Amino acid sequence: MRTIRRGVAAALLIVLAAWGPTVTHAASYEGSSAWRKAFYTAGAAVANVVPVAASVVEPKCLPGYIFCKLTFAAGSLLFAGENLVMSGGSDLDQSRGILYRGFAGDWVLTPRDIAGDTKPQVLPEPPPAPTQENKGSGGFVPPPR
Repeated sequence: MRTIRRGVAAALLIVLAAWGPTVTHAASYEGSSAWRKAFYTAGAAVANVVPVAASVVEPKCLPGYIFCKLTFAAGSLLFAGENLVMSGGSDLDQSRGILYRGFAGDWVLTPRDIAGDTKPQVLPEPPPAPTQENKGSGGFVPPPR
C-alpha cells in the first residue's frame, strides 16, 4: 500500500512540475529547454493514465484522460442507440451528432497540452446538421400544397 501511495505522489509531483511553470511563464512548448520539454512529456504520459492528474489540464476528466475519453465514447454509443430506437430510425442526424461528439476530439494529451499551447477537446462541438438542399433525395420532403 505504501508503494502505491509513493507512486501516486511521484506521478502528481511530475504533473505539478510540468504544469507549474506554465502558470508563471507564458512561454510556448517550442521555446522551452530540453529538460522542460521532458517534464511536459512526462506530465502528459502521467495525465493520460493517472486519476485526478488529467483534471489539471481538462477539468471534465477526473479519471485518467484516456479512460475519460473511452467513457465518453461508450456513453455516446449508448445514447446514440437509444436516440435511434426512440425516434424509430428517423433522426439519423442527431445520432450522428452524438457519435461525433463522443469519438471525435483528442484521445491523448500531448506535451503541448500540458505546456498550455493547446487546449484538448474531449467533447468537441458537432458539425452543423445538413440542410434540406444538400441532403439529397434521402430525407423526407413533404408534398406541395
